[in-house]
Amino acid sequence: MQLSHYLKIYPFEERPRHRLLFSTKRASMVLLDDEKLSSIGNGTLSPSDEAALLNIGVITPDREEEKKEVSSMLDRLNEKNAGLNISVFINLDCNFACPYCYEGDLKGKIIMSDETVDLLIAFIKEKFGISGFGGAGKNALNLDFYGGEPLLSLGLIKRISGAMKAFTEARGAEFTFTLVTNGSLFKKKVAEELYPLGLRRAKITVDGPAETHNKSRPFKSGAASFDIIMNNIKETCDIVKIGIGGNFTRDNYEKFLDLLAYLKAEGLTPDRLYQVKFGSILGRPAGDTSVEYVDGCMSVNEPWISKAEVLLREAILQAGYATPKITPMPCQVELRNAYVVNHDGAVYKCPGLIGRKGFEVGDLKNGITDYTVSHRVGIWKNEECLECEYLPLCFGGCRYMAYVRDGNIDKPDCKKPYFDASLEGLIKQDIKYAKKNSGDRIQNPG
Repeated sequence: MQLSHYLKIYPFEERPRHRLLFSTKRASMVLLDDEKLSSIGNGTLSPSDEAALLNIGVITPDREEEKKEVSSMLDRLNEKNAGLNISVFINLDCNFACPYCYEGDLKGKIIMSDETVDLLIAFIKEKFGISGFGGAGKNALNLDFYGGEPLLSLGLIKRISGAMKAFTEARGAEFTFTLVTNGSLFKKKVAEELYPLGLRRAKITVDGPAETHNKSRPFKSGAASFDIIMNNIKETCDIVKIGIGGNFTRDNYEKFLDLLAYLKAEGLTPDRLYQVKFGSILGRPAGDTSVEYVDGCMSVNEPWISKAEVLLREAILQAGYATPKITPMPCQVELRNAYVVNHDGAVYKCPGLIGRKGFEVGDLKNGITDYTVSHRVGIWKNEECLECEYLPLCFGGCRYMAYVRDGNIDKPDCKKPYFDASLEGLIKQDIKYAKKNSGDRIQNPG
């Protein structure tokens, strides 16, 4: 047996002469003393420890075979996935004037037509019936409604979700939908109307405490939105699961600490929010003049991002809120059962690429074309990426980030400098707060 190629080994300050091993392939971790770690290499590992470490991906019989296994990892995931996820940009209308909005001048009083809604419903039914795991059709459907501001088209959301709920449940399948909303229109009455139709989660963007948020997410009139959003969250978080996201810059990320304190003080405690996660505002692609905004990042590898994310994630966990764990996360382009439908019926593979000429993969009327070459599917299947221990956490990175930085998606969006700077801190946060909040223990064979 050998140590896995997709493995990071870190010191563990709480236990001298021990090492923390993290499998990027399985997102699993184990604490081993130096003697046991040495026994892996000299062949004296006990059968029980060998079985345990093999099961969590820390050791492997053959590193070259392991690389082949990882190179087919997404193929296996796609074959087994019996769910269908469709992101629906139901409109490009919005009641906010966020200066950094990536949709830029694409926005306007543009709403999906009734004809396109009919085509969307037919498209989903057709995709849902295509063979999935076990040779049958799909067994779960989730729609993510985006805008603009999707709740400006509440009637269309009701129409689509009602039709899809009836369709899936008649086949013994599960239907859910989510909203990505600015939260200003998500009132108690709306949540109560949408929950029976399948709404289970809403992600609401809050860019820090009131002063910071109101500068970056004002109404079109210039009026402040923070208090309205907070009141709506309080009224709806016991009806559907509410997640709070937020977009920071290098100049304001520390102010998000004040938002966490505010949430708790206002009774929006961890038991009332399913998730809190903050991320950096992205820059604009070269030549894009639709938004006069220059403070966004051009790469996740910018050193300040690691600093900001480790700081904010620590504060989120310390406050007791759930936030995503470190886990394999392929770009949506690589997932066969995931599509993005624009208001006009054009189909894409990435929300960030909607409206970008040349990135359509088909349309609702004519179906999907082969996007393997145009979207560089499997771009990470090259010697450099396959040799990288972070590959399972990255799989070539984000196509949209590559487009922002390079103007194309011809090269992987390598995240190695980011993981080098932040991964150790992030996984140690998970250990620290798992132990603090639930008494969970890190695995420790023998």
